[in-house]
Formats: sequence, C-alpha cells, structure tokens
Amino acid sequence: MRFGVGDFSGQRPPGSGPTHAQLYAELLDQAQQIESAGLDSMWLSEHHFAEDGYMPAVVPLAAALLAKTQRITVATDRLEASLHQPVRLAEDAIALDLLSGGRFLLGLSLCYRDEEFGGFGVSRSADEDNLEKVAAFLREAFSGRAGITPLPSTQGGPRLMIAADGEHGASRAARLVDMMMVDPTEPWAVVDDAVEKFDRARGDSAGELVLFTYGGLSEAGPDAAWNEVADGFRYMRHNYDRWMGREPTREIPPAHYRLLLGTVDEVAHQAAEYGRRYGDRVHVVLRCNYPGMRSDAVGRQIHLWGRAANLVREGA
Repeated sequence: MRFGVGDFSGQRPPGSGPTHAQLYAELLDQAQQIESAGLDSMWLSEHHFAEDGYMPAVVPLAAALLAKTQRITVATDRLEASLHQPVRLAEDAIALDLLSGGRFLLGLSLCYRDEEFGGFGVSRSADEDNLEKVAAFLREAFSGRAGITPLPSTQGGPRLMIAADGEHGASRAARLVDMMMVDPTEPWAVVDDAVEKFDRARGDSAGELVLFTYGGLSEAGPDAAWNEVADGFRYMRHNYDRWMGREPTREIPPAHYRLLLGTVDEVAHQAAEYGRRYGDRVHVVLRCNYPGMRSDAVGRQIHLWGRAANLVREGA
C-alpha cells in the first residue's frame, strides 16, 4: 500500500488571513513535510472562476512541487480534461516526467460547473467524449505515435488516472488508463462496486486504485481530531453543495463517508481496511488540508498521518 495527502485546492475562504501568495508558498513547505513524514504522494485539484481562488493552474504548481522534493509523486487528482488542449497537455506532462524522473502522475476527470463550460467555450454534452479523446491522445503522445517530442523518460510516459464518476467511470478507467480514483464522498458499497467493475473490465485485479478519504488525527482521540478539521470541512462541503445546486449538507460529517478519524493507532487500523479489501495495489489519500486551516495545523495532520501510514506498513 501507498499513502498520500490531498487534495490541495488553494482555497481562501472569506475572512481568511493568508493571501494566495502565502497559500502557494505554504504548498512548497507542505510538500517537504509530506516527504519528511515518509508519505508517498501529494495531490492537486483543479477548478476555475471560483470566488475563493480554487486552484486553476495545477500544472505549473506541480512543477514547483516536484522541484522542491526528491522522492514523492506529485499528481493531479482532478484535472478537467475538456478544459485542456491535448497537445499542450501532453507536452507539459512529458516535461514534468523528464524534470522529475517519473514522479508526475496525471489524473483526469469530467467537469460539472456551468461557469467552467461557459468560460472555456466547451459544450457540456461533449464532456465525456472529450475526456475519452484526451486520455487516448495522451497514450499516443507518450508512446511516440503522435509526433510529439521529446519523448518521456518513463516507459509509456506519466501514469494516467481517471475518476470513477458516473455509470461508466470505472469501465472507462479500465479501458483507457493505468489507475482508477474513487471520490472521498463515496461509501464502501460504491467503492466495492467500482472496483468490481474496474477489475472485470480489465480482466484482472492488478489495476492500481487511488482511494481518497476525509478525516483528521489527534492523540486526544476522535472528537479532538474532528475539531482540528471541522471548520474547513464544513466550508468545503457547503461550497461543493452550492456549486452542485444542492441544499447545504446538514449532517457534518455525513455518516456514509469513509472517514479516517482518531488517534494514530485508530487511523492506522481504519486505513488498513483498504488493504484488507483490495490488497497492496491501493493508494490511500487522506485530506489533511482543509480550506482556512492554519499551516501549522496542516503540518500536524501530515506528521500524524505519516506515523499512521508507517504503522500500516509495519502491519500493526
């Protein structure tokens, strides 16, 4: 199993103290903290035209984070494929692969916000088709069949991932890319179903799984752990609700979320469940950084999550 931190979104809620320049500078420090904690990866999420400055330019940020680290993978978990020119995206991804020695991972997803479709002049009805075309083109580009130079240093190019969104998400990931991501809002039954479809479409159970989750850690127990992240979690959840045209979620946190919550030992036991269910191919990604959290609080979460991950590796 592997363990990561994400997703980083660069949001600045109303009334927040740090500027976006400070938030971006903190990302560089947090990348080094993730590496020092013995964790394996750092994940960035993309949105555009957001009032709180949700991270719109993930590729240059990934370049800066890769330059600041030596070991961890830096990845996009939800780069919105329809909003990117495929040739430019392929060239950028290859450049990051060359610069980092193969530590860049490119995760692709569908879009859903009207502001983004309108702002980029993209048709909502073409979104799924665009995602599939971009993924297929990247494969061609990375293998040298699209005329793009130079070629990546990694055989086959940067690893590609697709989110298991919608009815066809799992089969799409199996058909087009190396790995499948499942959103942290999905309960165990949905994850089980997505993994089953992914494996069936692939014809094996060797495909990599990147499973995101929310939560928090504290040596004082689950209640204290929740208090560490509650305000940022609430802002995050209600912001997504607003974007999706839903009423604000009343139950915070929702009971069906696969939270990793508690002491280091408790979270290690909870995280080990992913390995028990799906084997060593799992990459568990915990959000340690919620909008509005102080950088020192994020640092504590990263440190404790690193300790929990190490316990899982040791089989505790």
